[in-house]
Amino acid sequence: MIKINSILLSSLLLSSFTVANSKSDSSIDDGKVHGYFRLHHIFDGESNGFDKNTGSSIGLGLKYGQTIGNHLSIGGEFYGVTETGFHDPSKGVAYGQLMAEDKKQNGTGHTSGLHITFKNLPGNSKISWARSQFKSPLTKIQITHVPNMYEYVRGDTALLGGNLSLSFITNMSYGSRSAADFGLIGEKTATGGMTISPFRTLNGKSLKRGSYYDISSTTTGTEKSSGIAVLGYEQKIGNLKLNLWDFKVDNILNNMYVEANYKINFGKKKVLFLSGQYLNQTIDDLSLNTMGNEYGGILLGAQAKLKYNKLVLKLAYNNKDNEGGFYNAWGANPGYTSSIFSRNEYRDNVTAYKGTAVYHFAKNLKIMVSHANYGQSDMQLKTSKGFKSSQTDAVETDMAIVYKPRKNLMIKLFNANRTSEFDGIGTLPKTQNHTRLIANYKF
Repeated sequence: MIKINSILLSSLLLSSFTVANSKSDSSIDDGKVHGYFRLHHIFDGESNGFDKNTGSSIGLGLKYGQTIGNHLSIGGEFYGVTETGFHDPSKGVAYGQLMAEDKKQNGTGHTSGLHITFKNLPGNSKISWARSQFKSPLTKIQITHVPNMYEYVRGDTALLGGNLSLSFITNMSYGSRSAADFGLIGEKTATGGMTISPFRTLNGKSLKRGSYYDISSTTTGTEKSSGIAVLGYEQKIGNLKLNLWDFKVDNILNNMYVEANYKINFGKKKVLFLSGQYLNQTIDDLSLNTMGNEYGGILLGAQAKLKYNKLVLKLAYNNKDNEGGFYNAWGANPGYTSSIFSRNEYRDNVTAYKGTAVYHFAKNLKIMVSHANYGQSDMQLKTSKGFKSSQTDAVETDMAIVYKPRKNLMIKLFNANRTSEFDGIGTLPKTQNHTRLIANYKF
């Protein structure tokens, strides 16, 4: 079985090198099919003390849209994932790659969406109803194969040289990596991007990934919600970019987000980017605070990014006040100090630092190294023996090599070395040394 699947895996990569030129990325509504094939293969997950899972998976994404006349466009999309079989079946499978509800399933799963858009309306406006990804800083998060999807109505219009949007989200479908957001990354603190387990339990509530749920069903609180009202404004003034967003989750909470980015050019291939962010959360449903941790308060961030010829350097800082953690139920990850498997900047009373270096050996080859330190938060880990406080500084070091032999083909090999702030609780060390291969072909 291993030999057969190794041949299949090699064939997949080889076909990616020899396939004809793909169509260039363009509008989803151009009457053409766009999408990707994506491979994730974990090499040494069994060495992890924190998450003893390996796995090998392949995903497919498809989008099609058609413009009808000058004002109407319609389209659909599909995302799916299954196992390649190229791993030892006696070992645990990394649930963040796949979509199983328990260990008895093979992890195959999918979700789908569609949209109807009325565009080119007066004032350069458009109105959409969709089941799709939602474009905003508070719904942007890393994915493996199947993304988070949202059901919403959204209107966009030009205002004062920028874009003003007003939306209402009624339902959400969680993607494949939300399992990691909940468990491995969030450590059940409700700060990683999903607050309810995607795995079936005997007595607990769970959410099946790929299925759509109303907003009330996605929180751990007792209040009912009709949905999320979203107000957004994006503006560019010279070298300055501004993002202003407000997410009002009816009866649950309010998230206000402000970000500014300023670009300074000081020579050919020499650019400095300065960024700042402010995230303020107020909690209306106080029953969210009955699960061992409290939520709400302010997250601040600053980042400097220098591009100097082939070298890129980034220094990032985040500070979360001591008013509580950031209740993160709907896939938000705007923080500057997030790593591959760590988002501790959203936890209660955290000061986080991250440094990143990227060097481009060639136009299609680069290496990346980063290190983040999150200190210790005031949040607690839920265990079978009750809630336990943090034990040590949370840190993560990531290294990656990215090669793009073709414009539409990317091969990435990375290693993430992480220590949880809860390392020392329980018999197994909560550390991680994770090496993974990703191959992505777009068409």
